[in-house]
Amino acid sequence: MNKLKNILGTLAPTLGAAIGGPIGGQAGQILSSVLGVPNNPKSIEKAVSNMTSEQMIELKKAEKDFELQMKELEVDVFELEVQDKQDARGKFSKDWTARIMGIATLGGFLGYIFLVTIQPPEQNSEALINLVLGYLGGLASAVISFYFGASNTPDK
Repeated sequence: MNKLKNILGTLAPTLGAAIGGPIGGQAGQILSSVLGVPNNPKSIEKAVSNMTSEQMIELKKAEKDFELQMKELEVDVFELEVQDKQDARGKFSKDWTARIMGIATLGGFLGYIFLVTIQPPEQNSEALINLVLGYLGGLASAVISFYFGASNTPDK
């Protein structure tokens, strides 16, 4: 689903934002009809990956129609996505499981950097180090964004 949202985020940002939210079913229906595939994430993802230029044009038209329909209904798709993320923070920021996983992720990231730094350079595989650091860096960034994101405010 994330891969689909990422692809759609560049081609049709409004549909991409809607696909994982409360109006995702409607967005999926639009995508499946434009692409001529069944309305399920795997079929849509495969079709989006292999789109023709004609389908891209149709997708853009469908997105404009979707935006107009959402405007008529006074639905802000991007606001729904933000609310979804804030809801997750509200539910899980105080949960010890999330805290322990966050601490373990950050600890692993910092520990790996420390270990790579103290080892002699000839013992390190540069490709492996880059791969692991990139992955751990992404996880650490997600943890920090979750706990210290701009929309996360302390409870009063």
